[in-house]
Amino acid sequence: MKLDLKDKKILYELDLNSRATLNEIAKKVGLSKQVVDYRLKNLIKNKIIKQFYTVINFSKLGYTQYKLYLKFQNVNVEKEKEIIDFWTKNKNSVWVASCRGKWDLAVSILAKEINDFGEILSNFINSYGLFVLEKDILITQISTVFTKAYLTEKEKKKFTYGGKNESYELDNIDEKILMILSTNSRITILEMMEKLNLTRDVINYRMKKLIKENIISQYRVLINLDKINHKLYKIILRLHSLTPEKEKQLITYVSSHPHGTQYLKLVGSWDAELEFEVKDDEQMHEILLEIRNKFSEIIRDYDTILIHQEHKLDYCPFFSFHNTNAKYPPTPS
Repeated sequence: MKLDLKDKKILYELDLNSRATLNEIAKKVGLSKQVVDYRLKNLIKNKIIKQFYTVINFSKLGYTQYKLYLKFQNVNVEKEKEIIDFWTKNKNSVWVASCRGKWDLAVSILAKEINDFGEILSNFINSYGLFVLEKDILITQISTVFTKAYLTEKEKKKFTYGGKNESYELDNIDEKILMILSTNSRITILEMMEKLNLTRDVINYRMKKLIKENIISQYRVLINLDKINHKLYKIILRLHSLTPEKEKQLITYVSSHPHGTQYLKLVGSWDAELEFEVKDDEQMHEILLEIRNKFSEIIRDYDTILIHQEHKLDYCPFFSFHNTNAKYPPTPS
């Protein structure tokens, strides 16, 4: 399926708010509601849209995000799949992706205490330690996400999650709403009413409250980048020092670049992670050269990671209830 500008504009609006109604999207892109509906169904049918998901600000719930990078040894295809399955089924993993470069697998894990994370990691090492040549563990201090400006010429929007841990208490209704929305953000209120046995007013009130309290940070769309001839790269930086002024300059660089999509401040052996969705390796190389020139006085070391395939994306993996009858396609395993 070849995308035209209208398709890209629809994807941009969904990346900004994947719960936007057909009427709202139609007004933004200059099409009728019926045409938007037809095009959206085609984007799903042709697997350009992989998933509609909700970004849940886990720090508000007392969770810290740990990033685990793994380099394998003595691993065949079956064993690698087994390791990937281990992490995709783990109730604390938010994101699991196969990589190209120094690392073979990247996993983002949520835990409330360092001991909890230690237990999760120990369970993995006890089972698969013989197949791990090297690992690196990082803590995400804060993450700033930018909308995909390269899809259109519209101005970028910024969303931030992470930061200081809090202890917002969810009740059973909040948990079930978040679990449904986490991997199916376009589910209708009517469908939620049927699944949860709650009234429209209760669901609307709870969703608005979760947004107001910044538990729900953003409704987004996961795009199959291969289908639109793009690749996701991460640049991880080890810095001499990261003053507030230099960090602001790094964030500004990512936000001002059409292909810059995320900035993460890290704690660990690396200090920052920059994400770019680019057309090809040459474009990534040009971005890397520019970053090295602009920030040469603070960069001690750097590495690039190509995200080859995403296996899981779920910002609410730690509760037992799951939406197994999603109307829209889940993230492929």
